[in-house]
Amino acid sequence: MRDKKQQLGFFGTNPGSSFASTYVDASLLTWSITPRLSVKNEIFGIPSSILTGIDYYDATFHQDRSAFKGLTPFHRYDLAQQTLAGYWQQSIGLLPTTDFSYGVRVQNTNLTARDRFDGTAPFAFGTEALPLDSSETQYALHVGLEHRFNNVFTVFGRAARAFRTPDVDERVSSGPAFDAFFTPIPGTFNLKTQTSHDIEGGFRIKAGAFQMQSSIYNMDLENEIHFNPVLFYNVNLDPTRRYGSETSASLRVSDTVTLRGGMAYTRAVFREGAFAGNDVPLVSHYTGNAGVTWNIWQNYLVFDATLRAWSERIMDNDQANTRSRIPASATADLKLSGQYDRFFWSLSVNNLFNALYYDYAIASSFTPGRFSAYPLPGRTYMVKAGATF
Repeated sequence: MRDKKQQLGFFGTNPGSSFASTYVDASLLTWSITPRLSVKNEIFGIPSSILTGIDYYDATFHQDRSAFKGLTPFHRYDLAQQTLAGYWQQSIGLLPTTDFSYGVRVQNTNLTARDRFDGTAPFAFGTEALPLDSSETQYALHVGLEHRFNNVFTVFGRAARAFRTPDVDERVSSGPAFDAFFTPIPGTFNLKTQTSHDIEGGFRIKAGAFQMQSSIYNMDLENEIHFNPVLFYNVNLDPTRRYGSETSASLRVSDTVTLRGGMAYTRAVFREGAFAGNDVPLVSHYTGNAGVTWNIWQNYLVFDATLRAWSERIMDNDQANTRSRIPASATADLKLSGQYDRFFWSLSVNNLFNALYYDYAIASSFTPGRFSAYPLPGRTYMVKAGATF
């Protein structure tokens, strides 16, 4: 059982405006029962590993939305969602050098959503959202194969269908509340389930002190869930595609020093719709990291240094890809840490060179060249100490 309570407020600059502020008081109570069974044995002499189980979740969400704390709410949202799923995943050693895996998950989701709108509440704006009663069954599939040519070189591949059901919080912030002339129109809780078809292939190398893994992938998504920061509600995007490659490697130089690094090439594009062929905002084409770990003294004193870098990315709300970009940047982090018995400590410096950067910005819908950016911290220090029992 998990009970989450949240209060939040947005405060404008003109107290006399009906859009001056919004105060939200919400609660989310979730009950879950998730028994699972793990079986490892041999079937007809073939090694087998099975993971199966049932997931049941019951979520009840209530939200009061008013202009200010203490005033009568003008929106009262009540949502109840139950999901019941069964899954089965099995790995089979077809040969001493070849493993085959497959899996399936079937899930049913029932949702009831209501909004009670009080037009007499102070500073009330909008109108009552349309009620929704829905029941949907989705499925996920997975199949994979791994083959070890020898103790050094391994290849693997997989294909899958996946889904993500909108949660109750996302459904409250979905659907239009106003038209282009700011005339209230009924909102909707009816977000569609996000689905994807994925394929991935790659290889692993493990040669003494050197380890490396590299893969390429392609994901075709339908109804990708996206929060529109200009309209202030969640939407389902036109069909999108995400593809690229990921590589990570490490080299143990000595008993105390390890070098590590990684890089990724990522593309996210619209496959259909008005922006077909354009990049999806907020995705850097190139990201990378490099670092070193030096165990100075038997885990009592360990030094870590990490460099992270990323290329420019398109701002949110720029599906047309015509505005300025979020600049490329890089940060360096240092950390000294240690552990003795059950006690541990660390001293870290993040963004060592005090880089001034941001990784999120929203392009203006009305004024070319204007945007809102959210700067991230400069150099920061953190000290930690603790014990485990």
